[in-house]
Amino acid sequence: SVILSAYRMPTVIPVFDEFGSYASTKAAGFNNPRNPVRQIVLNNSNDNNYNANAVGNIYVDYEPIKDLTLRTSIGGQYNGSGYKNYNYRYLGDSEPEASNSFSEGQAYSFAWVMTNTANYKFQWRKHGVKVLAGMEALNTGAGRSINGSGINPFSMDLDFVTMNSVQSPVVNSNLFSGVNFYSVFGKLDYNFNDKYYLTGVVRRDGSSRFGSQSRYGIFPAFSAAWRVTSEAFMADLPSITDLKIRGGWGEMGNSNNVDPANQFSLYAANRGNSFYPISGQSSGANEGYFRSRIGNDAAKWETSETLNLGFDATLLNGKWEVVLDVWRKDTRDLLFNVPLPAVVGNLASAPSVNVAKMRNQGIDMQIINRGNLTSDIKYELTFNNSFLKNEIVAFAPGITNLIGGSFRGINPIRMEIGRSLSSFYGYQVIGYFASAAEVASAPAQSGAGVGRFRYADINGDGKITPADRTYLGSPVPTYTGGINLGLTYKDFEFSAYMNASAGNKIWNQQKWFTDFFGTFQGAGKGERAKQSWTPALGNAALAPIWESASNISTSGAENSWYVESGDYIRFQNISLGYNIPSKYSSKLGIKRAKFTVSATNLFTITAYKGLDPGVGGAADTGFGIDVGNYPVTRGFNASINLNF
Repeated sequence: SVILSAYRMPTVIPVFDEFGSYASTKAAGFNNPRNPVRQIVLNNSNDNNYNANAVGNIYVDYEPIKDLTLRTSIGGQYNGSGYKNYNYRYLGDSEPEASNSFSEGQAYSFAWVMTNTANYKFQWRKHGVKVLAGMEALNTGAGRSINGSGINPFSMDLDFVTMNSVQSPVVNSNLFSGVNFYSVFGKLDYNFNDKYYLTGVVRRDGSSRFGSQSRYGIFPAFSAAWRVTSEAFMADLPSITDLKIRGGWGEMGNSNNVDPANQFSLYAANRGNSFYPISGQSSGANEGYFRSRIGNDAAKWETSETLNLGFDATLLNGKWEVVLDVWRKDTRDLLFNVPLPAVVGNLASAPSVNVAKMRNQGIDMQIINRGNLTSDIKYELTFNNSFLKNEIVAFAPGITNLIGGSFRGINPIRMEIGRSLSSFYGYQVIGYFASAAEVASAPAQSGAGVGRFRYADINGDGKITPADRTYLGSPVPTYTGGINLGLTYKDFEFSAYMNASAGNKIWNQQKWFTDFFGTFQGAGKGERAKQSWTPALGNAALAPIWESASNISTSGAENSWYVESGDYIRFQNISLGYNIPSKYSSKLGIKRAKFTVSATNLFTITAYKGLDPGVGGAADTGFGIDVGNYPVTRGFNASINLNF
């Protein structure tokens, strides 16, 4: 990423050289980063893309008898997109971009949905009933795409460059059919005297992502609620304005992370991978095929089973509101791309397989307090709090753990029963070797040396091996929350929002690039490099000894040195608005006018040493790993809203 380029660019190299051109790493000793300003300003300056959408819907309602409504609805969405990308020749890098290049592409797709429902409701004395039955069919979008690229057109003038003017053109096209879904569903709502409520839902969903033996799934749900304040005994408690106790259980299916071709074993042809002059001819090559996907027609719906209990309370005529939910969500048949052994073909995409069961459980709470500070100043204060525990609770037979992706030979992710999704795994650093004598007396460790990482002998066998790796933390926060303050004073409105996250760890992989001398020698290094190990610093050093060696005792293994706290508090938004009095705006024919100024992401309080603790990543196998991720940006806005 450009962010990682900025990390790696040596600070002694300026943005521009003395001739006004972009400076970079052509001189010996600076390794291979690229000038990030050149990448953004020059290479991206003339790039553009577009996306145009058209959405439409028509429906017919018909009421054949009283309280029975039949509806047919048909909707569609057309999407068209395109891009142009210019990259300019630049020889100032240690790995120069030797050619001008150009690429462009376009795509279109059409998605549709058709829904038919019958809705019946009736009221008999204190009994109220609503019945809904329906079916829905949809396609997520079928269409085509085409793109091409080439190098060294005669001129890079924007009015000249097309695919006809480039050398060595390569053109690719693709067609896609979208994913088909078909569902039938029913819902029953019952209430007695607006006091007791029951709801039942059942749906049968089918998806073309799955094979014929498991294409459909049935997902029921039930809920009940009791409005306690409707009971006669609550009349003696006027401070409780409204109180509803509720609970529910239900199942929901998911197929979103499954490739539409997951059920099929596919073969493909590619000039670089499967063409070969099988007859030994001196020109041309025979077309061949390779396995491009391993199919799994036994994959089935990922199913989430949720149970929740809670209440909604309004106190003192709305001065206080409290919403509390205690919940548990078990996701079974978790779909995951299990890595394949290379013997099946290293170009073949792995299928999604139902491999695990995961549990999320927690408590969500919202507290609202509103009132008047003075006759003119009103306030509303909202507290949101969520507590979460995440863990893998079961694996399919034959699976004991799942491994995530690799980053420069570092494999930080491992999931086992009892651990969270995307857990960090590696050697536990207990300090640095202080002397040759300490190296000799410690458990045998490959690459051990003075100033290098010293690892814990977890299994106590007197040597450091992969069996000594252990779990180092979870990227899943155990707490998230926020505070929102709203104030009004006459025609002024003020709001501010802060949010917080706690209990999670971050794998700071960008330290691999900036804190070791031996990784991309000559590239830019971080401030922590100045506090690499010395005898004086000892275990207080922020990084190992400054040397070029690379092994598991330095930069060659995953360990706890990369793991940092992900806790933070962020001042996310503040705004001030002014409603211009109508006696002024009406003179201009304006019914209502409001002027607002706001700022976002003003500051973040955190101990994390990277750019931003709000690290995302792949939800299953790379969550919480910072490899030069983009930080959130601070923004300032001014707006005016006019109603005529």
